[in-house]
Amino acid sequence: MSGRRKAQERGLVMAKQGARPGPGQTMKSEKTRAELLQAAERIFARDGFEASRIEDIAAAAGRSRGAFYANFASKTEVFLALRTLATQRHARAVRERVQSIQEQDARYQALIDYIVEQIYDTQTQLLQIEFKLFTLRHPAMQAKLAEMHLEASTSVNRQELSDLFPEKSNKLAEMRCSTLEIEALLEGFALNARFSPKVLDEASIQAIVPQLMAQIFHRAGTHS
Repeated sequence: MSGRRKAQERGLVMAKQGARPGPGQTMKSEKTRAELLQAAERIFARDGFEASRIEDIAAAAGRSRGAFYANFASKTEVFLALRTLATQRHARAVRERVQSIQEQDARYQALIDYIVEQIYDTQTQLLQIEFKLFTLRHPAMQAKLAEMHLEASTSVNRQELSDLFPEKSNKLAEMRCSTLEIEALLEGFALNARFSPKVLDEASIQAIVPQLMAQIFHRAGTHS
């Protein structure tokens, strides 16, 4: 019997017996998970979501296929974990920019500036588009994946930004809608700016984004 098979069987026995991993095992597992996530981000960016292979993700992390499945059920689960981490990172970045600003118009302008910057993070935006296209191609999974994605994004934004934008965070249905509206803005502009950069240039984006954000946040009278 191979060493990997023996390790897998020992893991099954421990799970059935209710055994808990020790501190060293927990730290090792967390390190493995983090390395797999980092590797997946690189592979997704290189190959695209649908074309990426679990074997390549595991190899890029210096791990086995078994180690991948010990941490994630599928590459879809990995992608959603990465999106949650990215949402947390963006929420913290927004907080750092606006938390010291008291005046509301200046606070929203800082948010708009950040949104414009993110439009030009085309790798992130195009990968998100690709994931949504993958979901649309698999209608049996669509409702579940869309809800998981939206719940993760909305939950993080409520936790990180509720005190900065209380008029949004106190209304869950509206915040869910706003989350998708901002994603549509980011992804749409990122795609078309890459598709036709001479027409949809940076000046055009900087002119129109404040108007669209004003609509999303019901601030029709706000201009940059």
